[in-house]
Order: sequence, then C-alpha cells, then structure tokens
Amino acid sequence: MRTREPQLTEQPSIVYAKRSHGHAGLSFLTALALLLSLLSLGISGFLAYRFLDLQQAFAVIDGALNHTPTSRIRPGSEPTPNPATSNSTAAPQSVSQPSQSSSGAGTQPGQLIQPAIDSKAQVEIIAVNRIQNPNTKLRDFVNIQFRVRRTAPKSETIDYDQGLIYPGSTTARNPATGETYQAVDRMNRATSNIAVSDLNPNTPTDAYVWMQIPESTTAIDILIPKTQAFKNVPIAN
Repeated sequence: MRTREPQLTEQPSIVYAKRSHGHAGLSFLTALALLLSLLSLGISGFLAYRFLDLQQAFAVIDGALNHTPTSRIRPGSEPTPNPATSNSTAAPQSVSQPSQSSSGAGTQPGQLIQPAIDSKAQVEIIAVNRIQNPNTKLRDFVNIQFRVRRTAPKSETIDYDQGLIYPGSTTARNPATGETYQAVDRMNRATSNIAVSDLNPNTPTDAYVWMQIPESTTAIDILIPKTQAFKNVPIAN
C-alpha cells in the first residue's frame, strides 16, 4: 500500500522593501541647518559692519564738536563782536530811483499838449526816446509815447468813428529836410486804436508807436491823427 508523499505547500515569498526615506530626511535637515547657519553669519557680519560705520561717524562728529571754539559769556556782560564779521559788513547800497521819462532836453511833461477831435480831447507827448534797433543793433528807432484824455463831458455825444485815434498811423517829419517817417510795425510796435467816446472825462489812456528815424535827426514834428501837430520835439538819447 502506497503512502502519499507529503506535498509541499508553496508559500509566497515575502519581499522586504528597503526603507530609504530615513536617510533622505536626514540629509534635508542637514542642508537646512547649514543654510540657516550661513544666513545667520551673513546677518551678523552686516550688523557688525553697520555698527563699526556708526562708530566712525560718531567719532567724526565728536571730534568736530571738540575742535569748535565756543565763546564764554560772563553773566551780565555783552558778547564781544567777532572782528572778522564786523569788518566784513558791507555798507548799505544806495538804491537809485527810476528816472522820470522825458520827451527831450528842455521839455517838461505837460508842455507838449495839443487839442484833438475838435477840442473834445487832448493829446500829450510824454516821451520821445531813441532806442536800439533789435535787428541791426543801431539806434535808429524812436519810441514815441503819448497820453490821450477826453475833455468833453460825458453828457456830450462823440461819434465812435470820429473819436477814434490811430497810434499806428502817426507820422514824424524832419523839420529841417521835410523827410517823413512812418510807424515801423503797426500791429506789434504800436498801441491799438483808442476810442475817445468810450473814455470817461479826464481819464487818461497811454499809447506808443515805434518809428525808424536816422540817428543824425535830433528833433521831429509829430503828426498824430485828428490832433494838431507837435512842432520841433527833441529826441532824447
């Protein structure tokens, strides 16, 4: 009688996995600790540098304060003035007063007045000055300044067109040769038209006009529209 041989039961082989995460965690902590150590060393070095820098700055300030002379003042006594300061004090400069504009030698304001617009207004020459030509740098330009004043009462009606005075239409004339001169630039070198009808009585309005007159001319006749002529007016240099 055969006996059965005992069958071997195959048991599954057990595979043990190696645990490697323990070494990885340890290396990460080591790197982190090293990084923190380097960071703390950098911060410590920076703070030490700033501390030394501040010490040097305080030393410079302290040395400057120690070398600054201080004046001692006894109680009840006045401080002695610094000789250098008192000697360097400059005398007050005299302020020159602006000169009054004049129409020329021997001519005073108020002397050159002529009636205008049928004696309803008057025109006064206040200055005739020779100036430099901005283009050629020659002194062949003359600036004529005059003042218009309404003399008629407000109740008297003045026609608008009749009461217009055109500064740009002013002409000058050489009394010796009869040569006439016009305005240089009516738009930019002369005042706009003056409406006497819009003025209040005795309220002045100033105007000007530029003319090109040779430097050799020393006196001119001035012809302002609707105004009696001004004769032999000297030109101030």
